[in-house]
Amino acid sequence: MKGTKGVRYVLLLAVVLSAPIVQAQGSDTEAASASSAPNAKEIRVANRLLRKAVLRTLSRTKGLNVDRVVVVAKGGAILLEGYVPENNQIDLATSAAQAVPGVATVTNRLIVRAEGH
Repeated sequence: MKGTKGVRYVLLLAVVLSAPIVQAQGSDTEAASASSAPNAKEIRVANRLLRKAVLRTLSRTKGLNVDRVVVVAKGGAILLEGYVPENNQIDLATSAAQAVPGVATVTNRLIVRAEGH
């Protein structure tokens, strides 16, 4: 029993002593990444997340049919393309997309086309 308590104390001491080192390394990494420009992969991830956020908002907007709407995101600029069944849905889609955090501009190329055509 005394042997396992000794091992526990040694492990606990090792964890406690290593915690400040891990924190210091994390803050150095954060400072380095904050000062550098995003790479291509980070830009793609940001665009994908923004696109998903806009699609989520559009799909939750009452009175808007997004079955045939495509969203493209590029650096805060949103492009809406596709078809909606009624004219009022074009403006509704634009205003809903503009309300998403991170969206700088919205280009709306939606076309009115009755469903089934």
